[in-house]
Amino acid sequence: MIKMSTYALVATSLVAVFSGSGCSSTMAKPTAAKAKLQKASFVRSSSHSSNHIQDAVYRTSTGKKSKAALDQDFDTWDRVFQGFQLDSNASNPKVQYFVNYYGRNPRQLTMLSERASVFLHMIVHEVDRRNMPTELALLPFVESAFDPDVFSQAGAAGLWQFIPDTGRRYGLQQNKQYDARMDPFASTGAALNYLQKLHDDFNGDWLLALAAYNCGEGRVQREIDSNRSQGLPTTFWYLSLPKETREYVPRLLAFKELISHADRYGIALADTPDEARLAQLHIDKPVNLRQAALKAGLDANHLVALNPYFRTGIATPQYSNRIILPRENARRVAEIIEALPPAQLTFVSYSPHKYNTLGTTRTGKKISNGTQYSRIKPKLRTVQRNAKKVTV
Repeated sequence: MIKMSTYALVATSLVAVFSGSGCSSTMAKPTAAKAKLQKASFVRSSSHSSNHIQDAVYRTSTGKKSKAALDQDFDTWDRVFQGFQLDSNASNPKVQYFVNYYGRNPRQLTMLSERASVFLHMIVHEVDRRNMPTELALLPFVESAFDPDVFSQAGAAGLWQFIPDTGRRYGLQQNKQYDARMDPFASTGAALNYLQKLHDDFNGDWLLALAAYNCGEGRVQREIDSNRSQGLPTTFWYLSLPKETREYVPRLLAFKELISHADRYGIALADTPDEARLAQLHIDKPVNLRQAALKAGLDANHLVALNPYFRTGIATPQYSNRIILPRENARRVAEIIEALPPAQLTFVSYSPHKYNTLGTTRTGKKISNGTQYSRIKPKLRTVQRNAKKVTV
């Protein structure tokens, strides 16, 4: 059976893949195959079902609740801004340093906002569903610059930069042909599960939870215990954490300041209507993603870029029975995939790429629309991407 869907509870969504959740770290096995494509019917959900939602309650940037009437022009960025819950600490010297640091290049932040817009609605929807601060939706700016196909020098991968052990602990399967850490839907669910757990561990302190996400809960707890034994404050700003972690939270708060006051800093945020940009398709056979994209009239690497967790470019139900599609082309791509014969599985050698950390990406990567990515952090050695062998 091939069935198309988006994540649950989105405006004008397709039937949901996951029950009650936008993201999942569980890779379900495919159901028995049927002879013909199940025509995907568009349905409206009870949450974002119309062009006008009345009396929706959101938090303002000051933490107060306000009522907002949302119409069809309501932007996903507006949902982010109105869900802020954390103290911005905009006047903190460490935060100001990174505001100035990143703010020197507003054109690059404009480009990053465009890259973020592909995944933003999915992430914000899931953050909202869990009643978590929408600052967390900005965390991939710091982790991966919103690139799902990126590795750190420590072997962390994906939008949320899971290291292998933590990824496996939160249900993200990894092998030479498949790496669920690079699945935007599965990794978002896993990351928010982990952040919720850390939030509970540190008695509701989100800054400590974020620090622990970066350097580990054990390290943060040891520093808290050390400060407590010396009669010192135990909040994030007073802990002797690793340099990367001491910069990690200020970077996130700097992105919050820059994005929420984009006009002030000369940043042109990408157009992000409050609707899904991604759909998911259930498959029951191996699919050559490049071949499917070409036959659908897309750039050859378009589907590969959206599904980097299939490391060979062949989507295999053995590991995951769903692939991500651009929503605007979903029906056409689904019809193409239904007509394709099963792709030949080719198991190729695989070695992780080494890339920069802290929201940086390698220079020279191109996405399907021809946009060239360049890294945020300057004065870092460029690491060339190794070619991946894929049979077309």
